[in-house]
Amino acid sequence: MSETPSMPTRMASAVGDLPPALKRAGILLVVLVVGVVGGWIGRGVLAGPADVPTMRVYQDWRLFCPATKDMNVSCELTQDVIDQKGGTRLARLIMVREKDKSMILAVTVPLQVLLEPGMGLKIGDDQIRVSQYKTCTEEGCLSIIPVNDQLGASFAKAQQAGVVVAQPDGKAVELPFSMKGYGEAYKAFLSNEAKRKSWWRRLWS
Repeated sequence: MSETPSMPTRMASAVGDLPPALKRAGILLVVLVVGVVGGWIGRGVLAGPADVPTMRVYQDWRLFCPATKDMNVSCELTQDVIDQKGGTRLARLIMVREKDKSMILAVTVPLQVLLEPGMGLKIGDDQIRVSQYKTCTEEGCLSIIPVNDQLGASFAKAQQAGVVVAQPDGKAVELPFSMKGYGEAYKAFLSNEAKRKSWWRRLWS
């Protein structure tokens, strides 16, 4: 008396006996199911985080980045110089990338400054860089300084820095600002800008 074939043997035999049309239909069904499951699992990865502006703090510097859909707007590195006694803002620094890829540092100081001498930027042991004011608004008087390779290198290694302005009586006063966290913030700035400009980087970040 012959032994009864095991279940796997029976199933294999049954599949082998199917007409070619049913075999192809079965294969297509399996591919479809795998594709649907894979798409469901991967949809969260491909979608990524919500496309909204972000802000991160790196000690005394803040990094603001717009939504990735705002391709014509750069991330911004900012710091406010605050009067420790009165709590008022003495200056605001914003480092941003222009459309031509160049970097600039925009510095806003109070309206009560003498305009003719311009504004000085003191980074580490470098000589003071003097820049004229571009305009004055309700927010204060604005000076824009190109951040070339030399100035960028000075920022990277500086331990102390300050903005020098002339008071109405002609006397110069320095408004110190902090370099704590700048190096990490600048690296994050470059990384975020690269991701925002590259679909491939955003996909794998």
